[in-house]
Amino acid sequence: MTVYVYCIKEDYPHKSSITGRFLENEWFKLDQNGMITVKGTNKRGYAWDGCSPKILKIRDMYFGTSEGVLNYETGQPKTYYASMIHDVFYQFSKDLKHLIKREEIDREFYAILKRDGFGAAKFYYLGVRLLGWIWWGRR
Repeated sequence: MTVYVYCIKEDYPHKSSITGRFLENEWFKLDQNGMITVKGTNKRGYAWDGCSPKILKIRDMYFGTSEGVLNYETGQPKTYYASMIHDVFYQFSKDLKHLIKREEIDREFYAILKRDGFGAAKFYYLGVRLLGWIWWGRR
């Protein structure tokens, strides 16, 4: 069972290092210039589970990978934007793995964690590099 922790209601643009390819579906768009737009304005908004795995939910508590402390500049946990970009690509990896390599998405995850000042960025990056193959291309 997937537990969604976050849902955006406005489009979120992110300039990535992934260039030269074009993808678009109901939930995100990747332009040739590397601009990723996660779509939040299609009435429902894109929802994701944050940093995985979320092992258990009891009442109002989630147990699993921590989202980190609050980034005072964004008002969100420090892993918020990195996990959003990472999850949208992993969620649709079955349809796009012929265009994008998993390591590109994992590197983007790491770059956003570093940008947002997440102290455990290297540890989380290592986690997705070691275990991400389990989810890549399966959904």
